[in-house]
Amino acid sequence: MDSKIAAGRGVSFEPLDHDRGKWRSVEFLEAFVEIRRRHGARRAYVSLGDFAKEGYRRRDMRKQQPIGIGTMLAGRYELVSEIARGAMGDVYRATDDQEGCEVAVKILRAEYLTNEAMRRRFRREGAVLKALDHPSIVRLLDLGVDEAGLVFLVTEFVEGRTFAERLTEGPVDLESAGRLLTALCDALGAAHDHGVLHGDLKPANILWVRPVPRLIDFGASKVLGLDRLTATGEVAGTPAYMAPEVLTGKADVDERIDVYGLGVLLYEALSGQRPFQDSHVGRLLMKIDAGDRLPIDALVEIPEAIANVVHQAMHRDKEARFRTVAELKAAWQQAEGAGQ
Repeated sequence: MDSKIAAGRGVSFEPLDHDRGKWRSVEFLEAFVEIRRRHGARRAYVSLGDFAKEGYRRRDMRKQQPIGIGTMLAGRYELVSEIARGAMGDVYRATDDQEGCEVAVKILRAEYLTNEAMRRRFRREGAVLKALDHPSIVRLLDLGVDEAGLVFLVTEFVEGRTFAERLTEGPVDLESAGRLLTALCDALGAAHDHGVLHGDLKPANILWVRPVPRLIDFGASKVLGLDRLTATGEVAGTPAYMAPEVLTGKADVDERIDVYGLGVLLYEALSGQRPFQDSHVGRLLMKIDAGDRLPIDALVEIPEAIANVVHQAMHRDKEARFRTVAELKAAWQQAEGAGQ
């Protein structure tokens, strides 16, 4: 394989030292969509697996401003400590010098807002995101582009562990899964009413706190526009939890991508395992597209009615899924009642 592979749209790939890290999911999927468009699905799956095996990464042509603890954003938000790193950006604990309170700041990677049109969209959609006010959604407080060109989102700071951290202890019981689903369905329903899709539901984007779990990270998906997931091949999300139509572009995206994400979350919450697993990225995408997984009741003893709800929520064909998160919530509650 050549030491450098051009993938179109000014994007290139070069070798990455295996000891220094792996590709982020967005880069795998950008390559996948581009090769699929040019050469067809089979070549895309094979090529993407080859890229992963060789340890290629995307090389961004833009220089990004150095960011570190103590950085002051927009003359207001001082970064105190790093909380997490993700495909779309890094999250920091910060102090809001104007309000005198702690906040969480997500700094998006430079490649996501490389032109003025996207920057205008970023500012326009911010008003919609700030309007989301629900007890199960960590609220967006501010977003903008500072003088150095750093693109950031500011949310409430909520102390607590993520659902991903909770799952390291094993699966949850039906009652806890129901509490999780109810909270997320209510939160997503409120978001969908504002025309906001989440698009990246996963355990790491859920805070496992009392009195109800809380959902984070709406900002990037709405601000960047879920149309970009299929229209340009730039993917904002985590492959293992993403609906097939998002990965393949075979159908338009709508709120059923979040119904699918909830189905995957339920599967993992109850079984302790992701429904789709493979070390080869190309094969992983093929499994998701084909719906190639074990039925959840083959992994954990649960009522048949509950298993059917999980299966329908994450059906590979979006037309066979629940149409709304409200339908999913109602079906779960009915299944719970049938099992008692």
